[in-house]
Amino acid sequence: MTRNMDEATDFGSIFAATTGLEFATQVAAAYDEVQQSNIPARAAAIAREIEAAQPQLVGLQEVSTWRTGPFGGPATVVTYDALQSLLDELNRRGRHYTPIAVLAEFDAEAPSALGIDIRFTDYDVVLARADLKTSGLKLSNIRAQHFVTNLTFNSPVLGALTIPRGWIAVDGKIRGKGFRFVTAHLESFSPLVQIAQADELTQGPCATELPVILGGDFNSDAASSDPVQNAAYFHLLAANFTDAWPSTHPGEAGFTWPLHGEDPYTSPTTPTQRIDLVLYRGQLGLDGAELVGHTTAALTLTGLWPSDHAGVVAFFNLKP
Repeated sequence: MTRNMDEATDFGSIFAATTGLEFATQVAAAYDEVQQSNIPARAAAIAREIEAAQPQLVGLQEVSTWRTGPFGGPATVVTYDALQSLLDELNRRGRHYTPIAVLAEFDAEAPSALGIDIRFTDYDVVLARADLKTSGLKLSNIRAQHFVTNLTFNSPVLGALTIPRGWIAVDGKIRGKGFRFVTAHLESFSPLVQIAQADELTQGPCATELPVILGGDFNSDAASSDPVQNAAYFHLLAANFTDAWPSTHPGEAGFTWPLHGEDPYTSPTTPTQRIDLVLYRGQLGLDGAELVGHTTAALTLTGLWPSDHAGVVAFFNLKP
């Protein structure tokens, strides 16, 4: 499974602020949006998806932790922990998963107009079912790394900022047959950076003779005919990857983003892009693929979508 959990706010207004007062006001507004998005309830909805699909491995993006503290810092009091909320709900449902790799991405603390400091940390995570020994699946060679090429831009208040993105890879073996699972989160605002990061994937963790399953939020629209919007996707296809969705659902759009309505402050939208993908290469049999989190049955008890993305689950068997 690949699943973007949604950070709960858009940082654009913060980065665009031109004065200290405007900056602090936008930080406060963003944190209010986070509170209204109800991260624990949305994480519980994603736990229901995992319970239903029971994937052996889950790649997660935009797994956020939010902390507060006195004005001027440090912000050390955890107010929202999306990963812990997800694990707690899975455990409550009797579906036990273990984080086998956690990669910290963007991490920042700032003063707010609320009179407190607010700290945000973004993570990529790979979860594995805790009963892997029962299934005979053994994991090894776990690696997590940031891309060399990342987006850098200038904020009027903060100056130059670099937004780190990265990947996590793990090797699996079952009944003597091996494969590699790689999950990644590519840059969303720069197609050129996207392509460079996709190339790092093909030259780095995907450069193996093992069969490879590559899942993630690629921010490259597989459904688009615009070469600017789909370049990273086609770069991965050129590296001999096959896309699981059209292979099992020919003619079906499979859109995953933007599924807005994940908080009360965003107007509901119907997805128009397919940027959450599971690709594969090598001696793997594809038994099926499905979207999760995109129907009204997925809504939280407060009527919010679990995320602004739908997730993708793909089912494979290892060929002799």
